[in-house]
Amino acid sequence: MRSSFGVAVGLALLLAFGHSQGSTLMVGGDHDFPPYEFIDEWGQPAGLNVDLLSAVARELERDIEFQLGPWADSRERIMSGEIDVLPMYVAAFRQPELSFSTPHVMIYHEIFVRVGGPSLDSLADLAGGSLIVQRDAWVHERLLEENFDGELILVERERDALLLLASGQHDAALISEAVGRRLLTELGLDALTTSGGPLFPVEYALAVRAGRDELLAELNRGLAMIRASGEFNALHQRWLGHERSVPAPPVTAQRWNWLLIAVLLLLVIGWYAHRRSGKRPGTLSDKATVEQQFFTDSLTGLANRVGLERHLSDQLEQDWQPGKQLALLHLDLDQFKLVNESGDHVSGDRVLRQIASLLKALIGSDGFLARPGGDEFCIVLAAKPAESLLERAEILRQRLEAEAFEVDEQRFRVTASIGVAALAGPERSIAEALKQAEAACLMAKESGRNRVHLFSDSDRAQMEHHGQMRRVQELSRALDEGSLSLFFQTIEPAQAQPGAPLIVELLVRMTDADGQLVAAGEFVPAAEKYFLAQRLDRWVVSAALGWLDSNLKTLPDLGRVYINLSGRSLGDDRFLPFVLDQLDSHEVPASLLGFEITETAVMTHLQTGLATIEALRERGVAFALDDFGVGVSSMAYLRELPVDVVKIDGSFARRAIDNPRERTLLREINDLGKLLGKITVVEQVETESARKLMAELGIDYVQGWAISRPRSLDELISGRSAD
Repeated sequence: MRSSFGVAVGLALLLAFGHSQGSTLMVGGDHDFPPYEFIDEWGQPAGLNVDLLSAVARELERDIEFQLGPWADSRERIMSGEIDVLPMYVAAFRQPELSFSTPHVMIYHEIFVRVGGPSLDSLADLAGGSLIVQRDAWVHERLLEENFDGELILVERERDALLLLASGQHDAALISEAVGRRLLTELGLDALTTSGGPLFPVEYALAVRAGRDELLAELNRGLAMIRASGEFNALHQRWLGHERSVPAPPVTAQRWNWLLIAVLLLLVIGWYAHRRSGKRPGTLSDKATVEQQFFTDSLTGLANRVGLERHLSDQLEQDWQPGKQLALLHLDLDQFKLVNESGDHVSGDRVLRQIASLLKALIGSDGFLARPGGDEFCIVLAAKPAESLLERAEILRQRLEAEAFEVDEQRFRVTASIGVAALAGPERSIAEALKQAEAACLMAKESGRNRVHLFSDSDRAQMEHHGQMRRVQELSRALDEGSLSLFFQTIEPAQAQPGAPLIVELLVRMTDADGQLVAAGEFVPAAEKYFLAQRLDRWVVSAALGWLDSNLKTLPDLGRVYINLSGRSLGDDRFLPFVLDQLDSHEVPASLLGFEITETAVMTHLQTGLATIEALRERGVAFALDDFGVGVSSMAYLRELPVDVVKIDGSFARRAIDNPRERTLLREINDLGKLLGKITVVEQVETESARKLMAELGIDYVQGWAISRPRSLDELISGRSAD
């Protein structure tokens, strides 16, 4: 023991004073993905990936810091460069933006069902049923690609999937094998079991942003070193061996010695780290640091959604007293995207920080302020009668409306829609409280924005008819009853050319129950989310080709008709045969048809999407890349995407009018498109001066209200007849 102790102290001092000068490796991950990565009961990062990367960092003589949080946040952080490494499943649709190390695990998925329920040998047995999966997870994307024949129920965590299934709701859950089995034990879910064999094998690796080849090579070198030493096998057995439900080796006398050594090592290293950072020992523990990152919004320093839920839990359950009342305010900034478009996303972030400071000052010490994400804030207030709640929310709204936020000599004014929900006590769940406040906010928005709405029990019936579910119901009815119609908007040369071919984009409109026309932007997002997009796309293709078949003779100058195509259809391997069959059934040349797609749609459904695009282009169908310039990676992939036309996002046109830098950027995008043989179109050209500028910059075509307002297809024919 004395010899081991001496070696340990020497090693600790060597580590402390011979510290590597390499930069810290920032690692992200899911805070609730055991046994791979999670926050343990002491608030520390734990799991196979944590131990694995710690070992790799040690071999590479690199410092390492783990920042675990919600999975969606981690995905955003690696793309923004806030973290260096993110363990994740290897997938083709991710590879254009990310590069992967040598995989270190093969992960399988299993179907989890309730004990005593029907046996499911495969997902085919779930046809028409409901399946719970984690939102935005690899398996979610895979099911969308394979067009799962049933309803997908999306949750934020795999833990939530099992809890929802155990509550008696829905038919099954599909989650990764090791995570699911561990959670069954941890949560004591004896009423659940697995059914059928393993599904969807997928490699698990360390992801870095594309282009960071040196870091990737370094990670692969570290992985090779711990494999060669046998440490990798030990870690794999510790976390993934099935003989123990929780990896906790027995504490023998020898292990106590090593635990003592480990404590001494940590004390020395911790002392030296505090000394280097200038902090006094004990001012902030590692546990507190991890917890702060977990519960805090990195942009504003406010509580994030997890922190908000924890606060509500404390208020509603632990600190509740009879007669106590609380109010939850959900504040959504109205059309905040205009702030980003007027400046840039950095300006938007700075405005958000200023708004956070203003709200914090307004609510004072008796309120709790959180930013759950995006352009939304939540406020928990000690409640008075309902009237004073509305008054206080109205004061917040008025003060926000009156404030001017200044960034780089630009002044921004912002309004907000505020939903208010009174919290009755522990009997009302946190999820219900959040849902009611959000629903009230939605009602405020739909009533005209920049107003306050108080949720009450009488709103429940209304709530079911608002938002996306209402639009889904209306769209489903419209598809059944044929109350959809096609409009068009022309796309014309930036420099007027007499006799130029007629090029149009088709736009879909829905007639609602009140007989009012509803624009696509009001229901297409809901169609995408609730699996009606493919049906809608097929209706548009069929209706468009049918209309062209009947009216083509009156349009001798028609050059091309473009149809917007959803990502779900692009990833549907049944869509290509459908389009080919429609072309064969109508006397419409394929050379008159075009589809508009987004880069996200292609990247999400890469294999099926590219096959569909290439097959239709061979028939003469054109493809246009829509909203170009919005995504951070658009410039990188334009060279590779098989498209004929690049439609540059309209925000460039608006900013280029008064901003020389934006004009230069727009010119460079146009030149790049021309260099790659693409036709360029700028969208949302709303003034003649903007059209003139587009012509001066060499843009091929323009589209927008300055060129043509959206009109019904009947007007296209009547206009031609009049000519």
